[in-house]
Amino acid sequence: MDWWFWIFLWVAVAALSLLFVGFLAVWIFRSFMKTLQEFETAAGKLEAAFGSAPAVESGEGTPFEPAIFLDPAVARERYLDGKSVRREARRERRVARRSARGQRQSLRDVKFS
Repeated sequence: MDWWFWIFLWVAVAALSLLFVGFLAVWIFRSFMKTLQEFETAAGKLEAAFGSAPAVESGEGTPFEPAIFLDPAVARERYLDGKSVRREARRERRVARRSARGQRQSLRDVKFS
């Protein structure tokens, strides 16, 4: 065989492999777009079932702020305030539960009431 045949053969093999890789890239892209479309459809169905997410702009609540950007003293104060609020809520639920069941109340719970 002549030397030009081998050059022609390898150019043809390289061109076919590039064509195949291009075909696979197009096929993967189309599959990915179909998957995204299915996710969008599923999200639409779930949003209809569960309702939309609450908007922060409506004035309800405070926007989320990561604690890493807070001053440590402010973060500690927020933590202690939240801790006391949670503790008081637990105490109120405990008092209500015990009074509904007709059980005795703890002295530390009664003295706060």
